[in-house]
Amino acid sequence: MNHDYDAIIVGGRVAGSHLAARLGKYGFRVLLLERAEFPSLPAVSSPIIYSSTMRLLDEIGADESAYARNTPKLHDVMSVAGGFPAAINIPDYKGRDYAYAIDRARFDAALWDTAIGYENVTGQQNFSVTDLLWDGDTVIGVIGKDKNGEEVQFTASIVIGADGRFGIVSRKVGAEEKDRYEEYPTSIYYAYWKNVAYLDDKPTASTYEGDGYGYLVMDSADGQTVIAVEGRSDVVEPDAGKIEQFYRDIINKHPELAKRTHEAEPVTTVRGMRNIGNSYRQPGGKGWALVGDAYHQKDPLDGQGIYNAVITGKILARQMLKWNKGDISWDEAIEEYDELSRMKTYGMYKSLQTSIRRNFYGESDIAVPEWAQEQLARWLLDDEQFKDLIGKMLIREVPADYVNLMTPPMIFGAIARGIGKDIEKRVKKRIPFLK
Repeated sequence: MNHDYDAIIVGGRVAGSHLAARLGKYGFRVLLLERAEFPSLPAVSSPIIYSSTMRLLDEIGADESAYARNTPKLHDVMSVAGGFPAAINIPDYKGRDYAYAIDRARFDAALWDTAIGYENVTGQQNFSVTDLLWDGDTVIGVIGKDKNGEEVQFTASIVIGADGRFGIVSRKVGAEEKDRYEEYPTSIYYAYWKNVAYLDDKPTASTYEGDGYGYLVMDSADGQTVIAVEGRSDVVEPDAGKIEQFYRDIINKHPELAKRTHEAEPVTTVRGMRNIGNSYRQPGGKGWALVGDAYHQKDPLDGQGIYNAVITGKILARQMLKWNKGDISWDEAIEEYDELSRMKTYGMYKSLQTSIRRNFYGESDIAVPEWAQEQLARWLLDDEQFKDLIGKMLIREVPADYVNLMTPPMIFGAIARGIGKDIEKRVKKRIPFLK
């Protein structure tokens, strides 16, 4: 049949707009549908992006000065734990040695504008998809209501769900969930503030420790700062109707954060998620595919959510191009899409699970006596090789499945170097002319 479009993308935020731009660049006729109106905030997101994500956005012509307008560059991530702050410098990669704690309303609007800037990409905001069109067991389009409330139908060769973890496309096609991780549930709450004091007099991203939870503080656009609290779901569990008070109380429990927020005030309500889902879904089927959070959802602890949305979009676009040229079948395109996406994301997914167990639930593959834990943490956070690997993993220069940061050799190496530094300091203290 003659379809209205080559591809319909349901969901016009990061995953959807980025994929629409990729397909538009390849010459596909694309319809991009979004139920919200831009600029606006998504339901939940307080993201950071690194050079790995920005390089992918360069490929679709996204303008950094637009999506990061009036947003400070963050050159390091500060770990403030046990009274000995440590800076993890963000490595330089192809001219970028910084990250952004982006404002999602601005970011999403900029990517939407990039997508519809391609002449063969049509975008409709305020459009709510209510159902899918089928030809037997094959998806051939969508049914929805436009901004005037009128019911409309569109057909396409492929319908793509880019509408998040609770999206309508994955539900309507019954996409099977895979590799679900729910043994150690987490919850997160955050808000944006103004007048939060800088750490070390400069904009930065910083982390603080709590008991069964942690804090992430990132200086963002227009002089605002996001403060997020994430941890064990049985600890980060406010009473019904008392989320705002719980959030303020848990921030005030940390002396340094209480000091930084003494003259500050929130400029948004508290948002969050309880029992965050972690899984992959079936990547596609007859006439449909999933991308971004609709395909792979996970805990935001490692700050890789935006990267995952755009890298899976890049992979899907390339497979669709091969399919459209007749080089492979649709089943082969989907199989390769899943395989290549997992190669890019699964290692970090497993590393994330280790971080959750270790940081929030106090479990580790390596037994460390309680009396030695603080000393070990100091040695690790003061070890340049360890911090260099973390920085390279954050920007995806080093794959997470290539370097397991908490292997015994890495820990013992950091311990040895830490002991050596401590001995050197003591010797220099006793023998002044060695200083």
